[in-house]
Amino acid sequence: MSRSSHFFDVESAEQLFCLLREVANRFTLANSKRAEDLLLLVFGLTHLREWIAPGYLPTHEAVEPAEKFYQKIFELEEFKLLQALCNRSKHMHTPHNAMATLYRSPITLRPDANPVSGSSRRTTEAYFVDGRDLEDVIRAVVKFYADGWFEIQRSSDVVTPDGEL
Repeated sequence: MSRSSHFFDVESAEQLFCLLREVANRFTLANSKRAEDLLLLVFGLTHLREWIAPGYLPTHEAVEPAEKFYQKIFELEEFKLLQALCNRSKHMHTPHNAMATLYRSPITLRPDANPVSGSSRRTTEAYFVDGRDLEDVIRAVVKFYADGWFEIQRSSDVVTPDGEL
């Protein structure tokens, strides 16, 4: 590839993936889902493929393994859903998908709570698109990256008993 990808001290696709996997685990385990985690996951998981194959144009034939992976991830329905969310959010387009947020409110709200401004202390329990829980979507995309690229790359870096890669 013509150039490497990085963002300050995140210097490789694998480092970005590890960061995204940590955020995905935190998001999944949290009782209250944070919109900023969801935004990072949607943007990050959508663009991670560009870190794997920097400079690759999908209109060209995929020759290298990274380019083939770049093309393969587009076959995953969950990836397509995240990509649609990413593109719509960065361009401020009205979504065509049915989107919903599931809130959990405490039994007693503060007397000055204003549900319109979000000061009711309610917590976000889940996010849905077209009836699909985004946790499930994120989990599928993370697994695809792990199994389809990063595990394969790690196993190809394993040294054999005779000392060869």
